[in-house]
Formats: sequence, structure tokens, C-alpha cells
Amino acid sequence: MPNRRYQNTAGKKTRRRSSRKNTQHKLKQIMLLSLLVLGILVADAYRRGNVKLYQGKHTAKEDTVSKAKDRTETGKPSDKPVESKQTSGDQKQIRVLLSTTDFGSLFHDQVKLKGTKAVTVTQGKQKQQYPAGKEIVFKAGQKYSDTVHVEVASGGKLKLCSVTRQDRHPSYRGKMEIKQTKQGFTVINELTLREYLYAVVPSELSTGNKMEALKAQAVCARTYAYNQLQSDRFDEYGADLDDSTASQVYNNIPEDKRSRKAVNSTAGEVVVRGDDLVTTYYYSTSWGKSASGKEVWDTASEVSYLKSCMQTEGQEDGASRDLSTDAAFRKFLTGDTAVTYDREADWYRWQVTISAASLAKRIDAALQSCYQTDASRILTQDKTGEYHQKALKPMGEIQKIRVEKRGKSGLVTELVIVGSENVVKVCSQYNVRKVLSPGEADIYYGAGKTQMSLLPSAAFYLDGVTDRKGNLVFEIHGGGCGHGTGMSQCGASQMAKQGKQYKEILQYYFSGCDVVEKSIIK
Repeated sequence: MPNRRYQNTAGKKTRRRSSRKNTQHKLKQIMLLSLLVLGILVADAYRRGNVKLYQGKHTAKEDTVSKAKDRTETGKPSDKPVESKQTSGDQKQIRVLLSTTDFGSLFHDQVKLKGTKAVTVTQGKQKQQYPAGKEIVFKAGQKYSDTVHVEVASGGKLKLCSVTRQDRHPSYRGKMEIKQTKQGFTVINELTLREYLYAVVPSELSTGNKMEALKAQAVCARTYAYNQLQSDRFDEYGADLDDSTASQVYNNIPEDKRSRKAVNSTAGEVVVRGDDLVTTYYYSTSWGKSASGKEVWDTASEVSYLKSCMQTEGQEDGASRDLSTDAAFRKFLTGDTAVTYDREADWYRWQVTISAASLAKRIDAALQSCYQTDASRILTQDKTGEYHQKALKPMGEIQKIRVEKRGKSGLVTELVIVGSENVVKVCSQYNVRKVLSPGEADIYYGAGKTQMSLLPSAAFYLDGVTDRKGNLVFEIHGGGCGHGTGMSQCGASQMAKQGKQYKEILQYYFSGCDVVEKSIIK
């Protein structure tokens, strides 16, 4: 006879096992249901773009910046786009004042536009639609509302048909704002800083250069633009900056894949010293040395990050080389064998001959223009030989020109012009270049000859000689192109060819500075 106690215990155990099985089964059902719901939620989030699938080991930075190899340097362009790091600074909307053909004026006699897609023109409360390719004309003599807003459909561009840049009509991203004034129409292009930089980089440095040089240019241009945004130079027009050398040249050459890559891959990056932005000046070509900021801009004190130095691998090797005397500068320009970064550049050395007669025809106007800008830098000699700021009188015949002062870099900072009726001292490298405008005289340089409204640079020496007809002419021998402080673009190009990275290039030209990613909002 079975033991009842054992039978009762076994029954209880059987019931407990059955209960546990039921509980486990219910838990499995709940887990499966939860996983199913979670899967549905994840799939929906992925569809909406709120999450990304994990694909191997990577960093957060690689999520937003394409790591595709740049093949454009080998002549095989990559069609794969390079995404931009999303920074609030690069997405900031800016307003660019557009100049007329040849950057001659900020006021347009008429404005002609057409869109690559449908265009909406808004005047006050009235809106009018135009199909893609339809030319829209704003003429002087007709009355328009104070401000006309022109917007193209998403993905389109606006072509400014009344302006020519490099034998083409430029096309613009973003919106246009046209305002009628007594002097003419003003045209403002509103777009993001990133889109603006796309068309600054190629206008300032050919995209045929190495990518590291283009990146250095992009960071320079972004930093310079931030500085411009913090000024009020164009507030009277309702703009942040313009499209000429008064700010930075914008859309003189159209954007391309390489300019977009240079901007996108350095998104948000600027040059700083400590916590402060620096002013990232740049120019075409050095003469073998760079000038200090004080020499170029005639500041009261030195600018710590803009130093005069030799443009060689070891900056410090030539930092003490003093070219402030005429003899030292002549020797350097004609016979120095230093292997500088700019040595092979077209504008490394140049020369021009200007007749005293042709110079006399335009020098009064040039002096007057400089005087109106800053009278303290155009000084007239009195009977005692001292120079003072006073109203200008005509120069008469030009009899002599002499370099009065050079910086240690060799840059001419003071020039004395002797005329039959007046003697004037011209101060600052820019004024010197403007007053000695070559006019219609040919400037000879590495690639041939050209004509310019300014002397290529203020790094020159000159001699007054008599030509075959017995007329006084001035033979000017110079080096470099541009103001001469900050980053030499030709030097940066050569450094990139030698394998230097863009941050190395920038730290070379801007002493003691760093390149950092920083969001800056005006």
C-alpha cells in the first residue's frame, strides 16, 4: 500500500511544475510580443531617419563626414559627394551685396534675372510667378516697392544676366533682394555661409591646386568672413559683406566639386589665438619674405601672429634678415638664391616701366582719392622741408620719385614724389601701389605680360632713367603680388605639393595660432 504522505507530496510537486511551466510560457509570450513591438518601433524610426544602422567600428565624426578617398588629385574625379559637418556657424544665413560687372559699382542701372527653376517675385503683398528660364527685368525709371524679394524653387539657382563675371553670367544659390535707390538698384544675395564659401574658394584660389591648399583657403575664408560679419561696414545697405576684394571675392569663378569638398571637410573650422579669432589675411604671392602686419597696415604695434619672415622650410632661419635698406633689398630681389616656397610662382618677380608724363596725368586724382580715404597718410612738404597734412595742390611735372622708408621685409611703406609744383610723401603700402598705378603700361612677369590698376605689390625698387627720346621714365623691379602679410596662396600651394596638411600650412603662416571647430553667431 502506497504511503499517502508520499502520494500527497508528489501531487503537490506535479502541480508546482505545471504552474512554473505555465508561468514560463506566459513570460516567453510577453518577451516575444515586446520584441515584436520594439522591432516595429525601430523600423519606423529608421524609416523616419531618426536612427542609423551600425555598420562596423567608427567614430561619431565619421557619421557625418564622408571618408571616401579623394581621387580628383589623380585626375579621376569622384562622383561621391562629401557631406558637410552640420555646424550652426556654417548654416548661418548671410547677406552679400553684389557688384556690377568688373566690380565697378554697388549700384546697378538695371537688373536682369532668371531661374533654373520656377521663380517667385514678391513686392509688398503681391506675388508673381515666373517659369524656369523666363527673364525678369527691373529697369530704372519704373517704380518698384522699396524691397523686391526674388526666390527660386528648391534646388534652383538665380542667374544674374545683367552682370558678367569671367565672360559668363553668374548663378547664385539662395534668394535675391532688390532695392531701388536714387543711385540705382542694390542687389543682395541671401544664403548660408557654407554656400557662400563654396564660391569664395575657387574665386580666391584655383581648384586645380592640391586639396590641402584648398582646405587651408577654406578655413582662411571662413575665419575672415566671421570677422567681416562682426563689423558694420555694409550695414547701410542691409548687408553683411560684399562680393569684391573689399570683403572676399565671391562667385567670380563658379563653385565646383573640389571647392565644395574643401568647405565641407573643414566645416566650422577657424583660426584662433587663444579664444580669439585672428584676421586671416591672405594674398597671391610673396617675394621670398612675408611682411609683418604692422608694415602692411601701419598699425600702432606689431600683430603677434602676422610676422615678417622668410618663406622657407625654417621660418626662423631668415627672420633676422633685414631688407629695410635699398641696397639689401636690391640684392635680395636680383641675386638671392634662397629656396623659398614661392620661387617658381609667376609673380615671384616682375617689372614695369612707367613714363613720368603718363604718371603725371593720373597722379593728382590718385593722391586725392588716397587723401579722402585717410588724409594723415598723404603729407605735403612745406618750405622748411617738413611734411604736414594739408589740402593737396597739383603736382605738375613728375621730376623724381624715391623710396623714403622700407620695412624689414623690404616692403615700401613711404614714398616721396617730387613734382614741379608740389612734393608729397605717400604712406602705406596700398597708397604707394595706387599712386604708382601702371595705367596702360605692360607689367612683365613669369607668364607674360598684363595691365593692372595697382602696382602688383609694394616690394620693389625703382630707377629714374631717360629713354631713347630723352623722356624721363621710371623702371620698377618688384616681387610678389598682393599686400604681403598672412598666407601666401602660392606658398600654400607649394607646401601642399610637398605633402603638408592644411593645419600645418595655416599654423606656418599664422604664428602661434590653432585651427579649431567653433560655432560663431553674430
